[in-house]
Amino acid sequence: MMNDNIHLKKYFNKRSLHGLGKPFKKINKTAYQYIIVIPCYNEFDYIFDTLASINKQKSNLLEDTLVIIVINNSESDHLNVKENNNKTHQSLIKKIYKYDFISIDCFSSKYQLTKNVAGVGYARKIGLDFALEYALNSKSVLCCLDADTLIDDKYLDKISYNYVINKIDVGIINFKHQKSNNPILEQGIRRYENILKEIAQNIEKTGSPYGYVSMGSTITCNVKSYVACGGMNTKKATEDFYFLQSIAKYTKVHKIKKVLVHPSSRGENRVYLGTGFRMDEYLKSKSFKNLNFSKESYLEIKKIIDIIDLHWSDSNEALLQKLMNNLNKKSVEFIKKKNISKVLKKFKMNAKNKNQFILLFNQWF
Repeated sequence: MMNDNIHLKKYFNKRSLHGLGKPFKKINKTAYQYIIVIPCYNEFDYIFDTLASINKQKSNLLEDTLVIIVINNSESDHLNVKENNNKTHQSLIKKIYKYDFISIDCFSSKYQLTKNVAGVGYARKIGLDFALEYALNSKSVLCCLDADTLIDDKYLDKISYNYVINKIDVGIINFKHQKSNNPILEQGIRRYENILKEIAQNIEKTGSPYGYVSMGSTITCNVKSYVACGGMNTKKATEDFYFLQSIAKYTKVHKIKKVLVHPSSRGENRVYLGTGFRMDEYLKSKSFKNLNFSKESYLEIKKIIDIIDLHWSDSNEALLQKLMNNLNKKSVEFIKKKNISKVLKKFKMNAKNKNQFILLFNQWF
């Protein structure tokens, strides 16, 4: 359906991982309005609860939904992981849901991923790039979930409303982690959740376009935005953070305020800086490292952003002077170290208007 789109053709030629892995069947329908992509690694105990929660969405929306499960491991993964993935696949192909779904084999000896690329970012990208072929049009919505995440019954309903009625291009969905049976983990996950949301809120108050929580299972975007920002980042961890950073350069990242996504609260150490890593950290020390930022640090960021916004068209010298006069000693040292004079000069040469200047500055900053 999408083959006539010139940007999509360009993306397929240059950036797409389309064709990797083996889909277990052909999909009868050719196009969908909503496509949900789930990377699945060693998740036999969790994935079917996730798929059941999708099955509770409104029937008319499910008729227009395709779910893509990318079962993946690397050639060097432990045999237990490979057996778990095979068991998941064997069970999955016998299932029937109200929606169309397809499992992509990136786990068997023939299709498993090489050690140097294997990871959640790469698996997510395989699924999302595969999804493009089945998108109805450039406004079709791509939704990222994780294999241990549950969604609210109104998940698709609210996504439909925001994309169709409010005409957003990118939406980050509000979340609340599943309740943990372990009292220490339960305490940790609530603290962690509050810290993440508080940091995002404080960043948003500074005027930065990056004031949101970067979490893979909360990301939704339309096809147009996905292609425009170059697709999913393939890092082994933090792929969600870098993907959203790329997409924020292209369009506004909206927040869907209703809690619709319930990620797992389990402690496991698979991905550095992921939720499992943080819960593991909390179980050991009842604290989180590197998540405390002073009020003053946010105020300094706000000052910098406000000065750039108000005085962007001033001469380089005047703009620099404004920054030096208004910031504290530490901030002045920081921006000098980052060679801000040279950077601002470059932006002045390249930006045709205020919007471009601010965009370039925010990307750099």
